[in-house]
Amino acid sequence: MDVERSMIRFSLRLFFLATLCFCLASSSWAQPDGFSQSENDEVLIPEQMIPSEGKECLTPEQKIASEEEESLSSEQEIPSEKKEFPTRGQKTLLLNAGSMAVIFMYGLSQWDYGKDGFHFENERWFQRDTKYGGADKLGHLWSSYALSHLYSYVYRKWGYTEKEANLYGALSNLGVQTFMEAADGFSSQGFSYEDLIMNVAGTGVAYVWGKVPYLAKKIDFRMEYTPGFNSRDFGFSTNYERQRFLIALKADGFNFIKNPCLRYLEFHAGYYARHYKDYKVDSLDDRGRHLYIGIGFNVSKLVQKFVNTRVLDYIQIPYTSARKGFPLD
Repeated sequence: MDVERSMIRFSLRLFFLATLCFCLASSSWAQPDGFSQSENDEVLIPEQMIPSEGKECLTPEQKIASEEEESLSSEQEIPSEKKEFPTRGQKTLLLNAGSMAVIFMYGLSQWDYGKDGFHFENERWFQRDTKYGGADKLGHLWSSYALSHLYSYVYRKWGYTEKEANLYGALSNLGVQTFMEAADGFSSQGFSYEDLIMNVAGTGVAYVWGKVPYLAKKIDFRMEYTPGFNSRDFGFSTNYERQRFLIALKADGFNFIKNPCLRYLEFHAGYYARHYKDYKVDSLDDRGRHLYIGIGFNVSKLVQKFVNTRVLDYIQIPYTSARKGFPLD
């Protein structure tokens, strides 16, 4: 019993130490004055460089006047961002630490965090007799993909370059998702290496899509949620009974398609699982996994004519596609 308690204490300390290190590391992504080197560094062209011989030719009075002028101009040219509070580095720290704090508080109230000692759980993948038929694994893949891009969007708004925002968005998501999975290890759910792998995969896809924009223009990874208009809709993020996950190949991303109407079409390929939530061992087993293909309408392209948003690149609106299903069971 004492050994078990010691292991729990040790694993908790290790967990919080790793979290603290990640948060502190994230604050160093920005320079202390709120600028990255790529934005601050200026390269002087030869015409802008003042040769030292020229300064030596100045009279003492001219040198004093020149130094006073340089001092005055340098004081006036202090960028306003340096006076900003909180700085970009502090905001980055708050974003990452705040995300983890929200997850931790929600986990204490809803996911029984802290009830068990740290342990692993072998959830397996897409087998029929798994807890959710693999839909939860695609949920981890999609959420990591979408949240990576959300973090990147925030970083761009804070003045990071495209390259920095794409990288730091991926790192933030990976850190937060790993924190959540490690915290699951202290609950009845346990730490799932399958979930961790899907988190890494989703983050990797998001990073590549940010690095190679022409892929993002052609292919979306989306989640479709069809509400049941009942209390379960409040837990939509884990209500896999109402979710579908799909890849959308967009005609709008291919220049050889010239017809403006055809450019609104999409080809869909997806997966979903049904009747897992209420399944009981001694009851009728109607659990089923499904693949499907379909033709959809690019709602995002239409919405962007009126509102500058990319949200619908990640969410499929229900009833905007025609599908043909292929049951796997």
